[in-house]
Amino acid sequence: MTLHARFLVPVLDRWLLYAPLHGVAAVVNAAAARDLQRRGAVLPDGPVADLGRAVQSQPSDAPVPGSGELCPSMLGLIPTRGCNLACAYCDFGSRFSARDAMPASMAVAAVDWMAGQMCRTGRRAVRVHFFGGEPFLEPDVVAVAVHRVRALAARHGLEPYVDASTSGVFDPGFCDFVGDYFNGIAVSLDGPPEVHDRVRARSGGQPTFEDVDRTILRLSEMPVELCLRICVTEQSVGELEDIVRWMIGRYSPSTVNIEPLTPGVESARAGLKPPDPYLFAAHCVAACKVEDETGVSVVYAAAERERPRVSFCPLGADAVIVSPNGRMSACYLPPQDWQAHGLDLDLGCIDQRGAVEIDEDAVERVRKVPLEKPRCVRCFCQWTCAGGCHVNETHPGCGLDYTPFCVQTRLVTACLLLRDAGCGDVADALLADRRALERLAHYAQDPFDAAGDERATPDAVAAASRRLVAAPAAPLCGDRP
Repeated sequence: MTLHARFLVPVLDRWLLYAPLHGVAAVVNAAAARDLQRRGAVLPDGPVADLGRAVQSQPSDAPVPGSGELCPSMLGLIPTRGCNLACAYCDFGSRFSARDAMPASMAVAAVDWMAGQMCRTGRRAVRVHFFGGEPFLEPDVVAVAVHRVRALAARHGLEPYVDASTSGVFDPGFCDFVGDYFNGIAVSLDGPPEVHDRVRARSGGQPTFEDVDRTILRLSEMPVELCLRICVTEQSVGELEDIVRWMIGRYSPSTVNIEPLTPGVESARAGLKPPDPYLFAAHCVAACKVEDETGVSVVYAAAERERPRVSFCPLGADAVIVSPNGRMSACYLPPQDWQAHGLDLDLGCIDQRGAVEIDEDAVERVRKVPLEKPRCVRCFCQWTCAGGCHVNETHPGCGLDYTPFCVQTRLVTACLLLRDAGCGDVADALLADRRALERLAHYAQDPFDAAGDERATPDAVAAASRRLVAAPAAPLCGDRP
């Protein structure tokens, strides 16, 4: 993958200048864009010259994969891959998975190992996340692991952070434990009953909204960071803004996370399709505007702009996920999913005695995965989306053409960057012009010079790391390019 630091993307009759490693997002006219591309040009004093100096300066530190001894940024525990729901679009295979539980002793061994790595390497934060299936189907395993995390953190002066992803359908009495001991919780809720119940039912077909609603209302009263996750389908995309507004009004969450449906065998069998990427972009941007009114964070994870990143997900961030059988890997998806795409994401294992074995060669192999993204070479989202899901989107051998995921991500990211630059009106005009959207979505030359054409090996990325250059966004308007 080629490392670039500066991009120019067509927006109607203007250009979006984006330099994520310089902290710059601005709208410029065609003349300014041409001047900025001429590296030796002498620019007159003013906003264009300021932008030129900013984006031609050395960039800030580039994000890099981990190196050296494995010290997990996050420990993921999967107490069980089984689930009590039969969601119509489930791509985890949970409805067909055996209800095999992780032994509590294995969860303790995993936590002990992680805390030991923190102490050995001088790091402070111990983050543990519970995945599923439905993790709270095994409350005893969860409780033992949580208490172990907090006990070791207190003993060694570490900072614990415990969170989980859940369907919200579990023993109501366990809510009190979550409120007392968890820092964060992400609950899947697709909307009001008429939206949620048509896709998220129990294994026997019974609706689940009332159970999830009760859980979220209880959690919303507790000192826990509450995230609500929406899976958006072709059927629900037109209601997205209203759904987000309703969720915030009813539950007052910390965050609403918008996720488009990932198509799979189960969703196809149920007749569900992902939203049209252009419709999704328009409704997602509209939903994000609700944040301005409410102060509640509304996010589309692939358009993360807070800081540059080298990977979209835990894979590439030195996260370690432990399955119920002791398998330690870099991804929480079922192994058969990543193996089907030619990926080996195993890192090691925990045996029945609780001994942890890490394969250092495997760690180095996995760290290189985020750097092998040929489709992303020409895309201005390479530091924000960072390739999306390494299994479902940018796996080895994937095509070079932009996918629907790429299209919606490019459009949402561009519109949010326009808003960041104080040009929300330009974003609105862009979303109203289908031809302009298509041009932006499929534009093939986002990098505007070859200044960053080093190969993005870990050494090359590290060599490109520089001091931070603060540069304000400076919107300019002007001529048609």
